[in-house]
Amino acid sequence: MRTKRILAAVVGIIVLLVAAALLTDWRFLRGPVERLATEKLGRQVVLEDFRMRLRPVTRIRLHGLAVDNIPDARPERMLEAESIEVHVRLLPLLRRAVVLDLLSVDGAQAHLARDASGANNWTLATQDDGGPPPDVVLRALSLNRVKVNYDDRVLKADAHLQADSMETPASGPAYGMKLEFGGRYHDAAFGGVARTGGILALRDSGTPFPFFIDAKGGPTRIRAEGLVGDPFGDATVDVALDIAGPTLSTLYPYINLPLPTTPPYRIKGRLKRAGMNFDLSGMAGTIGSTDISGDASYEMRGDKPMLRARLKSRVLDMKDLGPLIGVRDDAPAQKTQAAPRPAVDRRILPDAEFRLERLNAIDADVTLDAGDVRVRGPWAFDDFSAHLILHDGVLKLVPLNFGYAGGELRSDITLDARQPVIRTDARIGVQRARLNRLFPDVKLMQKSEGTLGADVKLKTAGNSIRAMLGRADGTVGMAVTGGEISNLLVEAIGLDASQALGFLIGGDKETRLRCAVATFGVKDGIATSQALVIDTDDTRIDGHGTIDLRNERLALRFEPRPKDKSILVARSPIDIVGTFGAPDFKIDKASLFARAGASVALAFINPLAALIPLIETGPGTDADCQGLLSNLREARRNADAPAPKGKGKAR
Repeated sequence: MRTKRILAAVVGIIVLLVAAALLTDWRFLRGPVERLATEKLGRQVVLEDFRMRLRPVTRIRLHGLAVDNIPDARPERMLEAESIEVHVRLLPLLRRAVVLDLLSVDGAQAHLARDASGANNWTLATQDDGGPPPDVVLRALSLNRVKVNYDDRVLKADAHLQADSMETPASGPAYGMKLEFGGRYHDAAFGGVARTGGILALRDSGTPFPFFIDAKGGPTRIRAEGLVGDPFGDATVDVALDIAGPTLSTLYPYINLPLPTTPPYRIKGRLKRAGMNFDLSGMAGTIGSTDISGDASYEMRGDKPMLRARLKSRVLDMKDLGPLIGVRDDAPAQKTQAAPRPAVDRRILPDAEFRLERLNAIDADVTLDAGDVRVRGPWAFDDFSAHLILHDGVLKLVPLNFGYAGGELRSDITLDARQPVIRTDARIGVQRARLNRLFPDVKLMQKSEGTLGADVKLKTAGNSIRAMLGRADGTVGMAVTGGEISNLLVEAIGLDASQALGFLIGGDKETRLRCAVATFGVKDGIATSQALVIDTDDTRIDGHGTIDLRNERLALRFEPRPKDKSILVARSPIDIVGTFGAPDFKIDKASLFARAGASVALAFINPLAALIPLIETGPGTDADCQGLLSNLREARRNADAPAPKGKGKAR
């Protein structure tokens, strides 16, 4: 009987202890909790009230909490809170895991900071023992009347956030919390407002919460609405995204994606994230006056991110792609200039340097296809197709193609940015471009027939298009085979007034184009002619000279040699000189004045004799077209290539 009484007493005591543990609010632990927290944090902790309900999921309520900042830091308090409620699971504590089902904060202000050395004010001063720190999991968060200030000298970030609960609307997304935020990141201002569910399901719930954000980062505007789940775990995202700004490059460094400089843009799409992958599907928008659509993905990887995109455009305006290769739009700047730079001195080759650090910051695989191309000037582009591959600092455009004058301009270009100066290897070919579409604004060319082929091979080094061309080595070859050309144009070049006048009165006719050939050797940015011939049944035109790519200057001479007899001919060499920005066409005045002087002198003897110096006996001979073309096998092959499908349409 005595043993039974003892066992009954022990059981009774245990029951009483369990009942006491379950029924008491444990407020007497306020002092011990203050002292323990002060010891572990290494700074003073003050607590006005402590309550706890001991359960498998224990609820702890703290009132009037204040935590001092680290020594010599401002403000004096790192954290002040009117009320904090924590729901913590007991069993995981046995394996050094802290699982918080809920952290609810009401009426609080926190000041978090990290200096340039990386030291911060939120890391514990000491650990419990020499073992690893406990694993902390926060599954849900609720904030009301909470302000957080964050100063990070490592990230160059200074931010503030204010969270307030809001009344859940009767219809629509169940937003229960409003977040207002702002600050600066890498000297760029940002700010905005977000709305979320009243309790954020941060981990393992499987239930995403509604999310809306309207924010500005510098000049960039972002709006997104949808669902977000487990941001500290898999961070699933499924939102409708609307983003706009003056240039895509301003997104860097907000996101580690070195996008190019572009005109103003706006892009909409569906953004989804699963793990380390972001997918933007159903993308539609504009960049400048160019429309863009397609799908893109961004994968965060250990070494560097990977961007993949398949893009299409109905109408591609080339001025929107110009900044990609360093072309600057000078129109806005000219409005503010008191004295615009003279055209004769204006450089037109792009000189903006490629950003080496950005070419090495990401890998990419991007395609872009455009159905129609718009371009300033007398260029005959039709459509556009490009495949960009960037891997470990080596950028390949394989291919970069244009529909050009009813044919194709095909190119493969490699830029190696693994060293301070980019090394470039370019192979460009023009296939079966039609003469009557090469210069659509020149009426005399519209009556010409024939096809142009070209083959360009260049190797160079430089960090801008201008620098690359100024150091280029290689070859340039062009050939035109078959067809006809305006006789009025040929006679005008030869300064044959009588025949030109006859064509003007009787109507222009075409003369057979036997061949047209141009070959240049390029050395250190200077292209020197090796063969330059235009041969028709009526006239042969020989040329020679140089094209200075480094200084953008022309020095070419063309000498017409008519094959027929004619009067009123003032034939003289024609020089093409000046700069790329302001080319000048000049007639050799010495040769012209010699004929004119002889004509005037003879006029004193007999007025009819004045025509003698202006009579052309036709010294021109046929060029060796077969021999010339045999040295341009690739260019000739391009000229005779089958017409690309769909390129024969009139424009």
